[in-house]
Amino acid sequence: MVHVHKEYQHAFLVEPTKLGRLVDKIHERLGDHQNANVHDTFEVFFTGNRREEMTELDDVLALDNSRRHKITRLAITCAASSLGAARPEHEVQVDFARPKPGGMGGSTKIVAISVRGDTTAWANRTLSEVEEQVERNWSDYARPVIVLIGLLLVALLVLAFQLVPPLPRSDYWWLTSSDLDRIEAMLAQHPALSDEDLREVSTMQLRNILDARRNVRSAQENRMKRTLFWAVPLLIVGACIVVLLTTCYPIAVFLWGDEVKRYASTVDRRKAMWSIIIAVTVVGVASRFFFEGLSSWLPR
Repeated sequence: MVHVHKEYQHAFLVEPTKLGRLVDKIHERLGDHQNANVHDTFEVFFTGNRREEMTELDDVLALDNSRRHKITRLAITCAASSLGAARPEHEVQVDFARPKPGGMGGSTKIVAISVRGDTTAWANRTLSEVEEQVERNWSDYARPVIVLIGLLLVALLVLAFQLVPPLPRSDYWWLTSSDLDRIEAMLAQHPALSDEDLREVSTMQLRNILDARRNVRSAQENRMKRTLFWAVPLLIVGACIVVLLTTCYPIAVFLWGDEVKRYASTVDRRKAMWSIIIAVTVVGVASRFFFEGLSSWLPR
């Protein structure tokens, strides 16, 4: 007896049409064996640790799949056995959202395919064809999720740079370039500064300190305005990204019953969040350049 098994860690969306094709393909491969009696078992798992076992696919697709009893896992087992056999000689199992223990005591949802048969050639062919049908249910979230994570990191970096205070400036004893030229002229006249020269230098320093204090206050006010100008749109973008990552890209979707409306609402929310992100980003960047360009033309 040959047993082949394969697992996939991939988000998926199972809909009735593709699920029917999957079962039909399994029946087709099991039909390769003459005088074999094919029977199906569908194990349906719901929220709240509820579980039901059915033998007809139509009964599975007729489930309400409501919010209170939402389908969280579907295990399909199709077996073929000859008359009088103690156990099925050929069996194919596809388990959508099978829990697999992960690190730190958690678990992940996987899709598992198991094929058991009498020959290696039949088992490998069946696995390949069933795998092809299963892969049609994949949800391609990799690209948008990577973009969202990248946007979130950029937003956090920009916000961090806006919040970090500037490095303290070095003012060379609070003397400007013109002040140093004046002191150099004083020293050219006589090597030692007189009391009057020292008082003049002290006056220069005090004047520069007061000017610097006023400039610091003005810079702090401008910095606060710039920080708020960036922080508000960045927080909006960050909130939209968190909503998208946590609610808009479900790992397992069984698209029949009430789940059809719920998933449509999820897609609408996904589109709305992306529209907000794009609009806030474009408007924020455009207004930033506009005000920077306008300020350069206005008198200071």
